[in-house]
Amino acid sequence: MRFTHSISFRLLLMILLSMLLLWTAVLCFTWWRTSRDINNVYDAELMQVARLLAVATSHEAAELDLHEYQVDLSQAGYNYPLIFQVWDHTGRLMVRGPDAPDHALSSSQKDGFSDARFNDTGWRVYTMNLMNNEFRIQVARNHEVMRVLVRDFVLDVIKPLLLALPLFGMLWYVVHRGLEPLRQVSRLIAERDYGHLNPVIVENMPAESARLVDEINALLVRLKASIERNGRFTADVAHELRTPIAGMLVQLQSTDEHSSDFECQQVIGKVRVGLKRLNHVVNQLLTLASIEPEQIRQEFAPMELREVTREVISELSPSALEKGIEMELDSYEPVEYYGNKHLIAIMLSNLLNNSIKFTPQGGALSIYLAKVTNGVSMVVEDSGPGIPDESKEWVFERRNRVASGHGGGSGLGLSIVKEICKLHRATITLKDKSEGSGLIVKLFLPDLTKN
Repeated sequence: MRFTHSISFRLLLMILLSMLLLWTAVLCFTWWRTSRDINNVYDAELMQVARLLAVATSHEAAELDLHEYQVDLSQAGYNYPLIFQVWDHTGRLMVRGPDAPDHALSSSQKDGFSDARFNDTGWRVYTMNLMNNEFRIQVARNHEVMRVLVRDFVLDVIKPLLLALPLFGMLWYVVHRGLEPLRQVSRLIAERDYGHLNPVIVENMPAESARLVDEINALLVRLKASIERNGRFTADVAHELRTPIAGMLVQLQSTDEHSSDFECQQVIGKVRVGLKRLNHVVNQLLTLASIEPEQIRQEFAPMELREVTREVISELSPSALEKGIEMELDSYEPVEYYGNKHLIAIMLSNLLNNSIKFTPQGGALSIYLAKVTNGVSMVVEDSGPGIPDESKEWVFERRNRVASGHGGGSGLGLSIVKEICKLHRATITLKDKSEGSGLIVKLFLPDLTKN
């Protein structure tokens, strides 16, 4: 992993940039606010000095001792020298302070503030007219004095912030420690492999990382389930295909060039039966392998169960007619349901096909459908031999066949029914008839739209 892609580096960089932007904003605001406040103070000072000069001018316009007045201003607390001028209405410069030029400090003759430039520097000038414009007083202060004061003040504000620079090392440590749960999760995930997909458990996991861990655990659960399905599929293929393929090979090997046509026809008939059973087994195995819970649930949609049941009965009618079995659907109103139509049809087909297989010649097979509270009730009732009580517990397991004298089963049909029931959160129970022979299969399909 490259350093530039490190979360620690990115987080620290963002924090530093945020602090830099914050310091810049504080510096700019402090500079602006200080400049404004100092300018206001100095403007007030210029006005105050102008008023003092106005008083002096009014009383001693002809004999003002400028040097002594400048000394008085300094003793009064004015640490930064000001320059000033007093002009009469004829434009004659009556008095001026130390370092003041012999030309007007500002070209403006109106009362108020103005900015001027002379002696290669900028000045802030305040003009005051008094005694009906008989005299004009101008007082100025160097802009550089104010800038130096603002700069010194801002630097005093920044110095404590600069002292925080050594704390960046501590900040790096805090960020590094804060991301320790992620490194712990990474180590735990690295320990997982094909045979070890247990959920990741981290103590004191921060809320920000808990969701990530939950999603990883959910992914591990799905991955484990997928691997287990693939393992079961491989085992089923090995178990179910080995015997019929071996049997057909034995049948074919039993014939040679000296076999009669009758013997060859017998072998071909047996191979045809074996291929038919093999095709059924392969279809059942592919159905089991295609049941992917997450994908299947995304394909759920409304359906009308009576129509689905009628279609399945129509497909299986030839098999039932061969044995003289009468199939009956008992449902007097539409039964709406939300689920996977294709899988529901497969589930019904397996249940009915199983009943047809075990129901004797001339028997009966009934299907009951009804809308009940919070779901749908489905009952399949046949007149076959039923299932012993000790077998009902494991009859839904793969490759388990009930001894009945009927061949051709793969032992996967009821396993498929069980998987489809799980997907639809349905419950299935097996019960023998209380009177006579036969098996009753009861299913409850809950209303999934309420979950």
